[in-house]
Amino acid sequence: MDLTQKVTNVVIAKACSIKPDKDSDESKTITLKVKFDGVDLSDVFAKAVSGAVIQWQNGPGRSKFDTWMDKQTVNIDFKSPARAPTIGPETAMVAKLQNMDTDEDRMKYLNDMMRKANK
Repeated sequence: MDLTQKVTNVVIAKACSIKPDKDSDESKTITLKVKFDGVDLSDVFAKAVSGAVIQWQNGPGRSKFDTWMDKQTVNIDFKSPARAPTIGPETAMVAKLQNMDTDEDRMKYLNDMMRKANK
């Protein structure tokens, strides 16, 4: 594959959720149409990989820090965006909490999430 090949006239649409600030309960869903025109294929792949790198750094990279050797190479698989949830994790958690019957169930779930986050 020639990664110096130019991508021309490709448009990819992606919906996202925005808030006026991080503490706001108000949100809007916006669809962005990103146009790729005149960019190298290598630049598109580099951008796609950056999200996978950040997820790895904040997930298994950090949680297993003591097991990694300096300058080690780790192979990971790129996951298709179609497999990813179409809503953000915060929106998904709020929806899950809203579907619970009692505040006791909500607190039990939140405490369990805190326990997992502190591992």
